Amino acid sequence: MQQAFVALAAAVPVLVGALVLRRRPRHPVGRLLVAHGVLFFVLLTFDEPSTSRTGLIVDQLTMGAWVGLFLCLVIIAYLLPDGRTANPLWRWWVRVGLLGVLLFVVGAAGDRQGFADAHAGAALPVPWLPEPVSGLLGVVGLLFVALLISGSFFAVWWRLRRAYGDERLQLLWLVWGALTVPVTLLAGWVNYFLLDEGPLFPAALGLIAVGLPVTVGVAILRHRLFDIRLVLSRTLTYLLLVVAVVAVYALLLFATDWLIGNDTVGGLLAVGVVAVAVHPAYSFLRLRIERWIYGLRSDPRAAIRLLADRTEAADPDGLVEAVTDAVASALQVGRVWVEASGAEQDTALRTPMIHRNEHVGDLAIELPPGREFSRSDLDLVQDLARYAAVLVRSEQLNVQLRESRSRIVAGREEERRRLRRDLHDGVGPSLAAVVLKLNATQARTDADERNALIAETRDEVKASIAEVRRLVDDLRPPAIDEVGLLHAIRQRAVSLSGAVTFEVSGPEGLPALPAAVEVAAFRIASEAMTNVARHSGATRCRVAVEVGGSFELTVADNGCGTDRSTTRGIGWTSMRERAAELGGSCTISSRPEGGLVVRAVLPLSDNDLVEADT
Repeated sequence: MQQAFVALAAAVPVLVGALVLRRRPRHPVGRLLVAHGVLFFVLLTFDEPSTSRTGLIVDQLTMGAWVGLFLCLVIIAYLLPDGRTANPLWRWWVRVGLLGVLLFVVGAAGDRQGFADAHAGAALPVPWLPEPVSGLLGVVGLLFVALLISGSFFAVWWRLRRAYGDERLQLLWLVWGALTVPVTLLAGWVNYFLLDEGPLFPAALGLIAVGLPVTVGVAILRHRLFDIRLVLSRTLTYLLLVVAVVAVYALLLFATDWLIGNDTVGGLLAVGVVAVAVHPAYSFLRLRIERWIYGLRSDPRAAIRLLADRTEAADPDGLVEAVTDAVASALQVGRVWVEASGAEQDTALRTPMIHRNEHVGDLAIELPPGREFSRSDLDLVQDLARYAAVLVRSEQLNVQLRESRSRIVAGREEERRRLRRDLHDGVGPSLAAVVLKLNATQARTDADERNALIAETRDEVKASIAEVRRLVDDLRPPAIDEVGLLHAIRQRAVSLSGAVTFEVSGPEGLPALPAAVEVAAFRIASEAMTNVARHSGATRCRVAVEVGGSFELTVADNGCGTDRSTTRGIGWTSMRERAAELGGSCTISSRPEGGLVVRAVLPLSDNDLVEADT
């Protein structure tokens, strides 16, 4: 029976390793699996003490070779899934651990007492190092071996935290196979304390000998065989629940037996405690394990809190990146991005992000291979998309604000350059010519010549005055200062009247408004009325001005309207930016009865609302 078990436990890793080498000839894990199977067979088949001189020498030199039963599997944990360690530090850690294995084997070969116990008091056949030296080497080597074994768990954990996609799936297969180690230890304790050396421990040992190599092979060759996340989460949940139940049961049983000397009462008490606590414990374990494997899908509040924390700590220019990173962490996926173009990819799940009935983009999530989102996953994605829409829209507005400010600065500098050019090329030469002609007039003695030069000078001064007036008019519409804002809008409406009849209404006694508000209102009204006259096909247009806590301008026509592309035209952009410069807004919308409505709202402070003198 034992020989059959050893043969099976050795044949499985050799077969799996051969399959790996056939598909991946250069993959070191395949060779390690074959080596593990061979070592397992040799060490457990030829473990009887020898009597011949040669056999005794071999027994002495291989006294520490038992570490080979698990050494290859430990190294595989460092190399899975790509055949390399995660970084150079882990590579050096493995090298030091292998050096420790060598030191342990050397030191164990000098263990006189151990050899004598195994060979009926026989002495070491080969003189070896002094016993203190071999003992020191054995202790140091054993310490390094223990560090090598424990480090493999940390190496897998470190790599798993940074892995996504296929690599994460492969590592989860390794984790699932590694669960056979605690299962075997638990079975050994139960077998020893409760079953009096029954068959449970050998069966569990066979599970680890066969199960771990198989899961390693699947991780390399067929890691998409099924959803390992679901299987792993259920396995961990029930395994930890069984361990907790057994521990609580045994603890209460021993405690009552020690305190009152009646294990029957302890058994009844343990059964009651387990019956009451098993469901809460199951829920607690399942929530924590699924959070580790699947992310925060079962705790939407925690996912939204994570999104809020990441975005609050993010740089304003990296807000979208913080949003996508938070969503990827919450859902345990490899890649999340915000898509504005609507490009299609078969592997991505897209959820529209809507903010105030405006589509600001799609939240695109790259699904891991072999994974489908459940209803709870989709609900969480929709919740995250709603909150992400606010943040993404904020980032878009921030970008638009920066671009608008850049255009304002560029426009201001262009205006200054134009004024400088006009003054330098227009007014400047005219004034210089006036000075020259005045000097020439002073030098003339003939009255007719002086009069002619004076007349030319007068014409030059008039031309300069006209040029200055033109420059001033370009800076601010003169009609605003001459007749007021409302009448200036009416004058502009009269100049555009023809096929369209304009009606301008508003309070006659407008309060004194800031100059910037007056200019922006006049420009927006002029642009809107010009669009009506040129493009709308309307017959009537109503312009209304209202002043309360803010200045409101409404331009409504009865034309044919237009499509949404109008909102991207130059005129619309100009009106919107003029309002945005003052902290206001300008919107365009369709009327139910036909035509368009342009509504501009420009904020006013209390200090701005000063009643005009009448």
